Amino acid sequence: MKNIGLSVMAFSLLALPGCTEDTVAAGNGRTVSEALPVFVRNSVRNDLELEALLQGRLVVDGNGCLRVGEAGPFVIWHHDSRIERTDDGRIKITDGYSDNTAYVGDEVAMGGGQGNRVPPATGGQAGAPPNVTEPIPAACASGEIWTAGRLMTEAERQRLPKH
Repeated sequence: MKNIGLSVMAFSLLALPGCTEDTVAAGNGRTVSEALPVFVRNSVRNDLELEALLQGRLVVDGNGCLRVGEAGPFVIWHHDSRIERTDDGRIKITDGYSDNTAYVGDEVAMGGGQGNRVPPATGGQAGAPPNVTEPIPAACASGEIWTAGRLMTEAERQRLPKH
């Protein structure tokens, strides 16, 4: 009986690391999660460029949703956009329209168009945006959704009128 208890304990200790979130050193003595935020793209490749303007800080909210502003819209990125974690642990987005890049935490400005996921006042159900690469998790789908156009460079963003 004692050997069974030791076997179970040894197995538990070996299995335990598999239940924890993967982390990597960020190069500055801290560790960061390897998990990337929710990154949804248009499933249809097109050259149509929406030009409404969205400005704010690129953030990952508490649910892992990539937004512009903590309570701002969830972003659906251009079909050819990419997300990656850099060697120093930062999360980098490369825009599929322009190849411009931004990091989570950066102030950004981008073209695009806004949709609304909040159920209409009539009590109806909000519809899911069509043509996306994967379903948008419920935690990310509440509130506004921004269909990204071209991500501006920092120099272009700096030239925008201050509001």
